[in-house]
Amino acid sequence: MKVRIPKIFRKLLWALLGLVLTALIAFLIVFPGRQTPIAFTLATGLGVESLQHRIDLMQNKAIRREAFEESEKVFLRNLYICFAKGGAASMIAPESSKMMFQYLSCSGRELPVRSSLFYRSAPVIEMMKPLKDRAVADFQNHGGDKVVYESKTAYLGDPAYFDSFVGLYFGQIKVCVVRGEKDFIVLKWRGEVPWEWPSYQSIHKKYGRYHAQTFPLPNARSLLQGPKYLLLMDDGLGGYLADIGLAKPFLVFAEWEEKVPLGRR
Repeated sequence: MKVRIPKIFRKLLWALLGLVLTALIAFLIVFPGRQTPIAFTLATGLGVESLQHRIDLMQNKAIRREAFEESEKVFLRNLYICFAKGGAASMIAPESSKMMFQYLSCSGRELPVRSSLFYRSAPVIEMMKPLKDRAVADFQNHGGDKVVYESKTAYLGDPAYFDSFVGLYFGQIKVCVVRGEKDFIVLKWRGEVPWEWPSYQSIHKKYGRYHAQTFPLPNARSLLQGPKYLLLMDDGLGGYLADIGLAKPFLVFAEWEEKVPLGRR
């Protein structure tokens, strides 16, 4: 007996097939050539054991400060480009993906980022409070403006704000007081983070082991079958990219203003 599929279901099947093909074409466009299998594994977790083994071998070479073959450099560049593209495509770390692209560009130029990356971060909020109090009090007591106040260097990333957590490292917050109209002053804020990954040697000196700073990267398989399928990446390998000419440190900064009525803080 011939089974007839209702017309509505045939339309749904064709629509589903069209969506799948569209997504596949888009994936191949965003991650072309050698990036395709890397991005596929990063997203799905299929083949993550093989990818982890290859990365482990390179991490051990970086610890020993050995020279990398050209094919290994090509693989590493594609791997970190996939990280940057993935952050941008997923929209969970758009500013951090810009930083990664800038790092891999080897330009060394300063990079302005969205100011909320700083002022929404909990550590930055805590650092801003005493700077603001001091700046406003000094202006009210002495009347001088254009004085710059700086925080100590501290970790600025916020685990509760993912883009900030992966993008901001150790940096400073600065504020300059400018006389405004009538009973207002303007606080000109600036956040700065030198985007320089740590070396294996500095990590070992600080913690006594080379793999102390490792970042677990989730994928679909790790979410469904457990953390053993996470991809583990050492920060030290990111630092070694600069040593082998694949990246260059630079300064990340953002600026914003706050209008403060005199007599209130």
